[in-house]
Amino acid sequence: MISFNPNYFIHAGNALLLVAYSVRDILWLRLFAVAAALITIPFFVLQPTPLWTPILWSAVFAAINLFQSLRLFIERRPIKLTAEEEQVRQLALADLPPRKVLQVLSIGSWINAEVGERLIESGKRIEAVWLLTRGKVRVTSGERVLGELAAGELVGSTLLLSGVPADVDASAVEPVRAVCWEVQPLERYLNANPEVRVILQKYLARDLAGKLERSLSRR
Repeated sequence: MISFNPNYFIHAGNALLLVAYSVRDILWLRLFAVAAALITIPFFVLQPTPLWTPILWSAVFAAINLFQSLRLFIERRPIKLTAEEEQVRQLALADLPPRKVLQVLSIGSWINAEVGERLIESGKRIEAVWLLTRGKVRVTSGERVLGELAAGELVGSTLLLSGVPADVDASAVEPVRAVCWEVQPLERYLNANPEVRVILQKYLARDLAGKLERSLSRR
């Protein structure tokens, strides 16, 4: 009668580890690591005296990698944006994947402003920036109208870069829907996500260039 050699389990487990270290995708690496840890457990169980310490550690490694695999799988599921979220993506964040768009939106808040409501008030420092998705905002200096901002444009971007208190007022002339980001939370997020910072800087540059072009055309 041929007896089964438990060494086959340890050989199979190590072979799976070799495969795990050969793949580039981190999800597959973790899944192969789970399989390798589980396959080696029978080797320790089938010893003359079960080796409980390696059994325990193999189970722990398998559980950790299984948990991380589940997290990666959830993170990779397709994201479907709402109509408003997709509008923001098309207006300003077209180069970002949907999941990153949701991250950027999560550190901001949606606001509604009625006609006459001020988003920027002269003499006060800018602490937030707004991306308009609907409505119009008129920018004035005293009695002088400097221009109007519409969907896809930022309110407060120029003053934010200058870092000085506002010398203009910005008021809604139509019912406004916008995303508002407070400066400090946004800055912390961008410091941790430099790839998003690059994309937002490109959009900010386009926004400022459009405002400058309109300003020069009115002169």
